[in-house]
Amino acid sequence: MVSLSTQQDFRKVQGLPFCYWCGEKFTTANGPTRDHLPPKRAFAVEDRQPCLWLQAHQECNGGHSPVDQLIVELIGLKWGRSQAEGDRAMLISMFSPHQAAITNLDIRAAVWRWVRGFHAALYREWMPEKPIRYTLETPFPSAANTALPEIEPIGPTHRNFVHEIKTQRLLQNLDRITSNNGKLTYESVWCKFRDADVWACVFALNIYDWKDLGMTPGQPPRGCVGSYILPSELPPVGATQMKTTSIIIPSIDRLDAFAP
Repeated sequence: MVSLSTQQDFRKVQGLPFCYWCGEKFTTANGPTRDHLPPKRAFAVEDRQPCLWLQAHQECNGGHSPVDQLIVELIGLKWGRSQAEGDRAMLISMFSPHQAAITNLDIRAAVWRWVRGFHAALYREWMPEKPIRYTLETPFPSAANTALPEIEPIGPTHRNFVHEIKTQRLLQNLDRITSNNGKLTYESVWCKFRDADVWACVFALNIYDWKDLGMTPGQPPRGCVGSYILPSELPPVGATQMKTTSIIIPSIDRLDAFAP
């Protein structure tokens, strides 16, 4: 199993010789900058250590700045981040007296960027922006930006991913990143399912127990889970592979891998 949880652990991956975003090596003319995953200011001051940051080219890192500001505001809602009027970047539209939506943030794209960074940190290798196939569900329901938005249903594989993470956790068989004073946990395991001759990484991510930020009328709160398959269709060297068990895993909340 691969585990990163201390500042010493994170220092070991801060010198990776490639940009975690584009995969290219650094040169004298195009050197590295620090890219915090997620952005450091998204966390309360007391929760900013230990933290994960990776090296990225300036142009790769700089392009994420507008999204990072939105993420800082969103996650800051969990710990009471104070905010000046001019500091507000989120655009919020009201669709009913009890329903609102952020209309200028692609949260899936932001989380997917972090997942690629987590992969690089855990396995010391670059992950392509678009693997063979990937799925991702965040705690935030999404819908088309229309006058009467139709919220997308929870994906059929969501419960399966939650069950797999809980099972492998019971077996103490997960790769894991724990950072920001325990406020961020990312867990993953590589699975080979019966109906496919490929390996998929199944993962779950929790930040400040953030599922309640996405509570929406008509849908139960859910955690963040997903999966991806690398172009090789194989797990990275040293990655943790799933174990089978006949034990029935109790699960009260089947939509959140970090809940009982």
